[in-house]
Amino acid sequence: MKKFIYLAAFTLALGFTSCGSDDDGDSNCETCDVIGISITMCDNGDGTADVSAAGQTETVDLEGVSFDAYVEATCSATISF
Repeated sequence: MKKFIYLAAFTLALGFTSCGSDDDGDSNCETCDVIGISITMCDNGDGTADVSAAGQTETVDLEGVSFDAYVEATCSATISF
């Protein structure tokens, strides 16, 4: 009887934890390479963007700049010596 209770509890827990958001297809993400590092930027739609590079992700405040302008400025970054 305990096996059935554990199985039911496990199935219920798995059912709730496996439910996720279905709006992943609507994301606005851009990827580019800057000095050999791949950077992915995703617009959150609230004036912030999630920026991922080298296995790290950080939420950045766009400070009134459009997402497209932010992507353009980030992807065209150069280093001068």
